[in-house]
Amino acid sequence: MVCEKNRLVIGIVLSVFLVLSLYFVLAMHATTITFTDPDDVSSAYADSDGHFTINWTNDTTSASPICNWTVAIWMNDNIALVTDKANTSVYGEQDNSSWGYTWTNATPDANYTFSFSAFLANGTRTANSTNVSMYVDLTAPIVNWTNSGYNNVTYKKNTEQLILNISVGDAASGVESGISYCVFDINGTNETVAVSGGWCNTTTLNLTGLTTDGNKTIDIWANDSANNVGVSLSYYVVWVDTTAPAVPTFSCTPSSLSVRAGDAFSCSCTGSDASSGINTSYGTSGYSFTASPSTAATGTFNITCTTRDYAGNSNSASLEYTVHSALSSGGTSSTTTTIWTKSYSISDNQFTNGYTQQLATKGRIKFKVGGATHQAGVLELTETTAKIEVSSTAQEATLAIGDMRKFEVTDDNYYDVVITLNSILDGKADITVKSINELITLETEAEEQEKEEVAGEEDEEVIESSSIFKKWWFWLIVVLVIAGIVYSQRNK
Repeated sequence: MVCEKNRLVIGIVLSVFLVLSLYFVLAMHATTITFTDPDDVSSAYADSDGHFTINWTNDTTSASPICNWTVAIWMNDNIALVTDKANTSVYGEQDNSSWGYTWTNATPDANYTFSFSAFLANGTRTANSTNVSMYVDLTAPIVNWTNSGYNNVTYKKNTEQLILNISVGDAASGVESGISYCVFDINGTNETVAVSGGWCNTTTLNLTGLTTDGNKTIDIWANDSANNVGVSLSYYVVWVDTTAPAVPTFSCTPSSLSVRAGDAFSCSCTGSDASSGINTSYGTSGYSFTASPSTAATGTFNITCTTRDYAGNSNSASLEYTVHSALSSGGTSSTTTTIWTKSYSISDNQFTNGYTQQLATKGRIKFKVGGATHQAGVLELTETTAKIEVSSTAQEATLAIGDMRKFEVTDDNYYDVVITLNSILDGKADITVKSINELITLETEAEEQEKEEVAGEEDEEVIESSSIFKKWWFWLIVVLVIAGIVYSQRNK
């Protein structure tokens, strides 16, 4: 019975001893280990200069306090060095305070892992604590434009936003979301973008602060987890163009911008841009316009030339041209060759001041316009009208007495000569020719056409009145009237 009681007491004592031992071990595991760095690193577990302090706190309630520590250090998972008694402060001398070990290392970048074990005052050595790591990273991250999708010297308006996709890499401590950032700077226009998945992507880099034209350098700063800063300075640029091209020079032939239906009409457009330059891939070598506007229909039409620079700025110029009726200004065209029997050649001075001459049928007056010889002659005469031919390219017109008619002979859509039928006497037309230079318009075309129609009607009346005497029935009526008068006189 006594033996059983003794065994019970011994069991209780051993149980108490095991509980206390477990308590001491657990007390040690309650130790907190942290890092501090006077350089204020961005990450709690990355350092940029190899100089930092390992801190830990002791359990001040332990019955057997920690006497000293052993710190085991691995570098990239290889044992680097073992420091015994890294701190030999005696419990009680620094009551409830932190112990620490300052680490200074100038070796290349590495991941340093620290494991701690303690010697208690009773000589007991505890098991290792949980390992903690500090990445010593002395190397700046790499800012890389490869695969960025950006073409150097891209042209942009300052109302646009720049899209940049820049990769940021760091082989040591890495780049961490929430810790690593990119700072984009374009001549003072800044934007900060967080690194995500090794990239700094921005689609909203605003260019509105760039108010002058020209190359603007793109500078980028990026930090890794240890707060080393990598840079890309001034190699890539964006060309900011805030100015539209000059108003283009838009011209056409003929320069009068007045043509007849079916005539050729051609245009050209040129311009300049002092900043990014004319974008030659736009339109036709940088200009959008119709080189040969249609002259199929009569009327007034607008045509426009637009030019654009490489930044997308544009400017335009417009012209208005008029298509007249295909009829010539004097009347109708003639293809019949006339054999002239009488010619009068006049000087430039006579033509300028106006020259008057009486012309019978097939008589003409020769004059010069722009160095080329032209003529005006009489084809037919009635008592009140004259059919006139003006050539080189023959044009026919019928003039009534007093009519003043205008003709164009140089194909520049300006009237070159005016002819006046002053009178018709003794089978000759009294005609005046005079040099002019007047723009042909729809209104003047209409006026000339109206004169032609009126003169034609008058000519038809004269022809009809003169031809009645050639009708047999006219003379039959005359004979009957005379016979009737004679018969009535005899019966009186």
